[in-house]
Order: sequence, then structure tokens, then C-alpha cells
Amino acid sequence: MNNNQIPDHFKELLFASQQKNLVYNYNFLYFSNKTIKDKPDNYDYGHPDGWIYKGNGKIGFNDIKNCCYIDTDTENMVFSQALHEFPRWMDLLIGQTVTAKAHLNLENDATIKFSLSDGITTKTSSISSSGDIEMQVQLKVNEDAKRLKLKIECDTANIVINISKVYANIGSTALASNPCIVNGVIGERKQYIATENTPAEELSLCKASEELKSDYSRLDSVLNKRFGAGPNNISLLPDMRGYFSRAWNNDSGIDTGANNRTNLGKSDITGDHVSTAELDEFKEHDHTVPFVDGAVVAGEASLNLIINKENTSTSKTGGKETRPKNIAELYTIKWA
Repeated sequence: MNNNQIPDHFKELLFASQQKNLVYNYNFLYFSNKTIKDKPDNYDYGHPDGWIYKGNGKIGFNDIKNCCYIDTDTENMVFSQALHEFPRWMDLLIGQTVTAKAHLNLENDATIKFSLSDGITTKTSSISSSGDIEMQVQLKVNEDAKRLKLKIECDTANIVINISKVYANIGSTALASNPCIVNGVIGERKQYIATENTPAEELSLCKASEELKSDYSRLDSVLNKRFGAGPNNISLLPDMRGYFSRAWNNDSGIDTGANNRTNLGKSDITGDHVSTAELDEFKEHDHTVPFVDGAVVAGEASLNLIINKENTSTSKTGGKETRPKNIAELYTIKWA
């Protein structure tokens, strides 16, 4: 069978299978800001990594249904992700057709809008229903596109929206099985020993703390102002210049000063938590100096110094800090 004999839908499927999923955390595995609510195994998940939630309701993860849920309070809920947040996105997306799908379950009748927008054109699919729903939207990215943003919107108050997965790729068919265009986990820290130049998918942590730009919303959703926020209320990057890293104590008792750890940058997080800092310190210890009839015994090759035991003698040794042998490395954080 030659190429002309292959049905068009098989060609479309083959092309789509060679693409990357533009949606990060499409099946809601990552919740970096999850916290224990009131007892172990009872969590407040908050928003999923990579996603932006705007609304007055509650968002989290349903452990039984294995899906993200949004319990709307008022109308005008928006759940979105910026799909263009990776290096040289224009080279890949401009002029291309992008197809996105969302798998939802509505516990009651509600009106849902599912859309793709490039800042010039917006394509929207709408439905008013309940139960299991699969929505699809398709957009050809404009030559003058400023972004590519996916949105799920609801203007119905007091309902529960269960979202199991959302995915998108270049082509006329969207496939959930495609690997994500983000290779790895957004927010992971990396380190380099052979360069002072930050890779395109990462940002340097070895410079003065600065506010993320608006086109780093997926990383912003992970940091969630852990190190403070700038004038635009966007997360600040931490300034790790000159710091060593230490594994989180997590109530082990190994870091005996864990409860006194301080915030890094403009964060309000202190104590035994990830992202906190502590100053260098010597463990308390004693030095024993033997005396024989008022003399300091100094060894066979040294003079025995005669001192007045009623007086105190001090001397300074060492440098400006306490440190082990070390190698300087470039620390970075992944954003795409």
C-alpha cells in the first residue's frame, strides 16, 4: 500500500502520534503546594502544577476518581494553562493547527466552555449537560500569535466539575498518549559544573532575586510565592548564591536547629520546611589545655610556656567562615 492508498484519518492519526503533548501535568499528577489539612493522609491539594485557577470555589484532587475537581462557588470560574511556555515556541506553533481535548464529569447540569486562543483568534466549544463529557476544540495558530492559551470556563454556580485529563498537540487529532513537550518536572532544581550559562529551559538561581515574567506562569504556579512576590504579585525566584544545600529535616532530629530555620528572600515560611535557611555554626565543644606547675605542656620539640593561671589569654585562628571543601556550581530551576 502506497501513501496515496492510506485513508486520511490514518494519516492524521500517524501525524498526531509523532507530536508532543503541549499540556503540562495533563492528568494532574503534580501538586507541589499540597499540604496536610488536619491529619495524615487528609490533604488540601490546592491547584495542580502548571495550571491557573481563578474563582471563589475550591480546587483540589479527588483521590477516589483520580481527577482534579473544582467545586464552584460563584459564576465565572476559569481554569487555564499557557501552552506556549517553552523556548522558541513560535518556530513550532505558528501556522500550525492545534487540537485539544478535555475529559470531564459534571455532577449536575452546567454550562462549560472549552477554548484555545492565540491572542488573535479564539475557538470555543460549549456544552450544557451533566455526566461524562468529552470536549474538543481546534485552532490554526495565527502568524501574528502572541501566545497559545487553553481555558475551561464555567458560568454555573455551586456545581462540581471533575476533570480527568486535558491534552493538546499539533494536528487535527489530539492524543493523550503523546509525551509532554516539557521533559521532566517544572520546578526541579539542577546544577552544572562545566558552564556558567543557563540552559534555555531553565532559569539561574545564582543571581539577585527577581520576579518571574508573565510568560512563566507554569513555574509561578509551582513556586506559588514560596520565596515572596514582586510588585506584579508574581513569584520571586530565590537567590541561592553562596549557599550549600541540605536535605529537608522533616522531623528527623538530625538538623537540631530545624525549628529555628529562617525564611529565604521575602518568604514567610520558617521552621522545619523546604526552602528555609539557617546560618553557619560550630557545634558547642571544649578544649582541654593541661597545666603543670603553671606551665602549658606543649610537646617535645616546643617550649613550655609559663603563664599566670589567674589571667585569660585569647587568640584568633581561621578565616571568615566555616565551610567544608567545595566546588562552585551553577544552580538553576526548570521552567519548561
